[in-house]
Amino acid sequence: MEISELQKIIRDRYFKSDNERGIHHTALWFHEEVGELSAAIARGDKQNAKEEFGDVLMWLMTLANILDIDMQDVVDEHLNNPRKLPSK
Repeated sequence: MEISELQKIIRDRYFKSDNERGIHHTALWFHEEVGELSAAIARGDKQNAKEEFGDVLMWLMTLANILDIDMQDVVDEHLNNPRKLPSK
């Protein structure tokens, strides 16, 4: 699945309620999920970390949707930015 496809699925499914919640409250949910991911990693709980990676990704896409940012463009620009290449 392409990133743009995933972002569209999330937009179609959740945008109305996400947008009504607003960017600030949505960002708080995102931060909570990042905290849960960090805790799972710290515990060495790979199964829970896998679930939390999913949650973090979905909330990240939600934030991008609210801000009308195309994550496919973000990824493409990031990967093609010479400043982001590993140093030798």
